[in-house]
Amino acid sequence: MTTPGNRYGYDDATLQGIITATETGLQQMAHLNSGVLNIQATLPVVNNSASGVKLATVIGEWSSDFNTVKNQLDALNGKATALLQTNRSADTDATTATA
Repeated sequence: MTTPGNRYGYDDATLQGIITATETGLQQMAHLNSGVLNIQATLPVVNNSASGVKLATVIGEWSSDFNTVKNQLDALNGKATALLQTNRSADTDATTATA
């Protein structure tokens, strides 16, 4: 995972893997969230009962949890992207200094 000249402990491939995984996860979650929101929109029409109210409550909790997870994945992606840029900049600076 680390390379001799890497001060931050993560090489470019590891960071790129994190970035790709978070982007893929966010895309999959957005697709899932779209389906949940479609159910939420039709719920009052198709299930106006006690069970419908319970389901609406759970969907409300989903929406809150979804936003929390999305924000955390966005933050992780941003940090990994910034660290990747820092690694590449440090590599460029080190190469330039030794030339």
